[in-house]
Amino acid sequence: MSVIEQHQSPALSAAAGAAPLLSLSGVRMEFGGIVAVNDVSFDVMPGTVHALIGPNGAGKTTTLNCISRFYTPQQGRMLLRTASGVHDLLAHKAHQIARLGVARTFQNLELFSDLTVFDNVLIARSQAMQATLAEVLLRLPRQRREERQEHARTEQILQTLGLSAHAHSVVRDLPYGTQKLVELARAMALEPTLMLLDEPAAGMNNREIEQLGQTLKQLQQATGATLLLIEHSMPLVMTISDMITVMHNGAFLAQGTPREIESHPAVIEAYLGGGKSGKRI
Repeated sequence: MSVIEQHQSPALSAAAGAAPLLSLSGVRMEFGGIVAVNDVSFDVMPGTVHALIGPNGAGKTTTLNCISRFYTPQQGRMLLRTASGVHDLLAHKAHQIARLGVARTFQNLELFSDLTVFDNVLIARSQAMQATLAEVLLRLPRQRREERQEHARTEQILQTLGLSAHAHSVVRDLPYGTQKLVELARAMALEPTLMLLDEPAAGMNNREIEQLGQTLKQLQQATGATLLLIEHSMPLVMTISDMITVMHNGAFLAQGTPREIESHPAVIEAYLGGGKSGKRI
């Protein structure tokens, strides 16, 4: 696998010497003999924004589905390093991956469309509550205290993402771009170490995409979370990413900083169908 020599951004420099948060090695995923992901290997460093890009059908979402354990790859290793140790993701189920600090958004919205924005995010916060069923039914002090804390935390998350004005709006009544932010808020509510974002800018206009980019960088810097995102908006990718991995036809194609990727001949070939030296994606 040929990897472009990396020019380290400040975020990557901060992670220099650190072990990767996520390591994929030789991952292969087939569906009925059709190879969707073929021998894919790359590392995601802690505290960075890492983009996974490529033309439609490149295998990007399949790769995220393998990481989050919605799919089980036929070959390869996937390791997640947390404060509690190194975890083999193939030994865990999807709900266990979430408990290890991995949150996920989807191409297609996965929200409770009949509930309010506030309730959608509060449900995600419920995993932090320790009160027993008896304490909840009897409204005992610990349950009331935790409820106040989680309501305050939910309000803080909505404010961070600019959703406070929509807190009591029913999700199905909101524009698609706003619903995408609600899904991001739910992922953020889990306080993850690693956030897997599948096309977070889909359905947004240029102004919303620009605001999303600022929000994602602020979120990453404020929480220290690592972001691994799939995105087709190249302005967004080039603006916020510390490192980019490019896939094509299910395989690793190139990796590097935004500056390196935008003029890389193999990447231009994959996107434009005829790379010319000096062109940029």
